[in-house]
Amino acid sequence: MAKSDAQISLRLSKKLKEELTAQAKRERRSVTALILRVMEEYLKNRESEK
Repeated sequence: MAKSDAQISLRLSKKLKEELTAQAKRERRSVTALILRVMEEYLKNRESEK
């Protein structure tokens, strides 16, 4: 994966952070990598709906 050239900060509920962390661990990836994958899939699906 290419280095990011932009950074975004966001606030999550403790529960959501715990769920993301647990899922990332199950997939053997970082939370950041998991969030990027989810966002990319979301945008790809939205594009295909058009």
